[in-house]
Amino acid sequence: MVLIVAWGCVNICTEAFGQLIQQTVPNQNIGSSFFENNGVQWNVNGPGFFANFGGQATVPFGNPDANSGLRTGVGISGGGISGGVGLNFSQGSSRSNVSSSASVTTMNGMPGAISSQVVRPFVTGVVPVVGGQNFSSSLPPLPPSPTAVFGEYQRSQVAELQQRKVAQQDATQKKARYVFERGQRAEEDGNLRMARANYQTALRTAQGQLRLEIMMRMRARGWRY
Repeated sequence: MVLIVAWGCVNICTEAFGQLIQQTVPNQNIGSSFFENNGVQWNVNGPGFFANFGGQATVPFGNPDANSGLRTGVGISGGGISGGVGLNFSQGSSRSNVSSSASVTTMNGMPGAISSQVVRPFVTGVVPVVGGQNFSSSLPPLPPSPTAVFGEYQRSQVAELQQRKVAQQDATQKKARYVFERGQRAEEDGNLRMARANYQTALRTAQGQLRLEIMMRMRARGWRY
């Protein structure tokens, strides 16, 4: 039973599939802010006159909270004159720690990209076309887009895989030709058993004209293939 399981594992596990690759780019933002605001306002109203000073100012930094701080004041009124004084004091700080991670999953050997960018299109030049004549601009050409670069990379990968496949097929055919010629030499020496074994081995991987030659050679001897 152990031998059967081991033999089955060897035959099943001979093929491996490319795994998925996951890449993660962590990003951490840490922030700290502080604000302080001190203000005084007063106003006076009387018969035929008034005066005001100050107002509620907005702190332009530090992420202030409009509802925080101390607001107080005092008012007076009498003899036809009224007024008041207002005070506001606020102070505060805040801290933040935000973490995020962007991830991309690709096939093994294939490129992937994670980017954070701002695209601002603008005109770099004008190429007028008048009467079928193209007046080229003296400006340098624009760099290729990321999509074009990725497409070119894919085409180069496909071409490389095709070259590897052709090279592997050529190597297989050369090996089959070598085994076939070894069988021919064994047949010439009268060793028909070795010749038939070499023909059968070469026939498993031979293609095209070489395969026809091997089959004709075995048919002439009456050997099954």
